[in-house]
Amino acid sequence: MTLGQHIRVFACVVVMGCIVGYVLNASEIETDSPYIDYIKAAQLPFTEEQYIGDVFHGYFELTHWEYFTARQGQHVVQFTGTHGEQQLVFQFIVAKDRSSFELGAIKQNDIVLTAEAKWAYVKQLAAIQKESKAG
Repeated sequence: MTLGQHIRVFACVVVMGCIVGYVLNASEIETDSPYIDYIKAAQLPFTEEQYIGDVFHGYFELTHWEYFTARQGQHVVQFTGTHGEQQLVFQFIVAKDRSSFELGAIKQNDIVLTAEAKWAYVKQLAAIQKESKAG
């Protein structure tokens, strides 16, 4: 392994540790919450009239939604879905009043996606959903 590969592996381990620590520092996990309902009904970024719940339901075979409050007080909705051999985990950070959200981490097969890869994946999901509606 080259030094660059060692550094990339180390960086991935650090990022994964942060995400695991974030989840472990969370309060009680719920599977029925107004925060989950809010995210399911929210519009997927880069799309027109495509809602997260519909897009995820149409693309992923197995799905699981969770809500928890992080120790820092953030309201987090976490979606886990499988598509073929891939498992993806999306985290949404939701405003307390459920007026807005931001896309947090996305993990694909236990690898945290970079910011650029994260948004590329969201755009890909939106395009797939748009094609399925048109066809």
